[in-house]
Amino acid sequence: MRDTATLPNSAREKTTNSTHFWSWPRAILATILVLLFVLLSAASLIYFNWKRSGAIAPGLIVQGEDLGGLTQQEAQSHLAKRFGRLFINLQTPERDITLSAKQLGAQLLIPEVTKSAYWYGRSESFPINAWKYWTSQKVEQHRALPVKWNKNRLRQTMLIVADNYKRPARDAKLEVTNAGVQIVPEQTGRALNVGQTCADLQKHYFAGKTDIKATTSKVAPRLVAADLSGQDVKLGEYTTTFNSGDTGRTVNVRLASDAINGKVLMQNEKFSFNSMTGERTLEKGYRVAHIFVHLPGKEKAEVVDGRGGGVCQVSSTLFNAVRKTNNKTDGRLRIVERNTHSLPVTYVPSGLDATVAWPFKDFQFRNTFPHPVYLKTEMSGSRLKISVWGRVPDNMQSITETSASTPAAKNDPT
Repeated sequence: MRDTATLPNSAREKTTNSTHFWSWPRAILATILVLLFVLLSAASLIYFNWKRSGAIAPGLIVQGEDLGGLTQQEAQSHLAKRFGRLFINLQTPERDITLSAKQLGAQLLIPEVTKSAYWYGRSESFPINAWKYWTSQKVEQHRALPVKWNKNRLRQTMLIVADNYKRPARDAKLEVTNAGVQIVPEQTGRALNVGQTCADLQKHYFAGKTDIKATTSKVAPRLVAADLSGQDVKLGEYTTTFNSGDTGRTVNVRLASDAINGKVLMQNEKFSFNSMTGERTLEKGYRVAHIFVHLPGKEKAEVVDGRGGGVCQVSSTLFNAVRKTNNKTDGRLRIVERNTHSLPVTYVPSGLDATVAWPFKDFQFRNTFPHPVYLKTEMSGSRLKISVWGRVPDNMQSITETSASTPAAKNDPT
């Protein structure tokens, strides 16, 4: 017969209490694990349902537009409607120049950004994807709407804009009128820097931004009104005579002298008689009169009728006014081109003529004075007087010239 040991009551109670103590935490832990499993399962189920739906994750913001819950196609339509027709104001000091983004070669990458938004929460491992999906609902994910530039179109458009914007600088100048010599004030020019403005557009523009500052500059004139102030000094003059009864020739002399009257030459500027008168045509009013011409097979020139007869008297009178000026001023009006007639003329001394023939023979000289000079022509009766004047600054010594003239001449064919 086996003996049975019986625990005391106190020991039995202690063992029972210890078992109860450890069973409670296990139950709580099990409950928590079950709840976590349920929650994770529910969260996973919600995530996979969203993933299969084709919708963009909640909280996805592109250029300020909430795309959460939209499909790629819906998102593209939404962005195209919002940003489909964009205009950019190029700001200049004078005015804004408004152009469409399309004109400037800006293309919004809407398909690319909506595709990127769609794959947010889908492109990585399940834990990371699920985490992105759930956190995006609490913390918004912002994306910019990228812009792709057609650089050739951008530059071509900006070249056109710059050409329309530019204003050349205009120097102050002298204007000779019947009322006297007036100073026409200078004008500051302006220009648009195409390269820098293109770079700024590509760097700073984004969809929805309307204003971009264009890079412009002012272009200073070389001469301002103050540079032309001074005294008008006659430097030289010369007078010739003609037969005023020869109507055609007189008309030609008047037209040519009017063409050069008031011409101002700045320092180092060249005068060209042919450039001033242009071709002597009937459309300009020039008449047929006697001229010198070398006919084929002839050794000497002959007098024939031709357009512009008498113009050479104007160029010859001008040459002598320039010559007179040079005699007193060390040749400051430097002769560049001068040709003589093949036959003698009567309106100037032998060898002191200057023939012109469009476009082959010209009379040219250059102003090497440190100040402007200008021409004045006067016709009175049968006399033609051409004078050379200088606008001499007050701090320069004045140079004067006494008048010179020739005796009355017979009617000359040129």
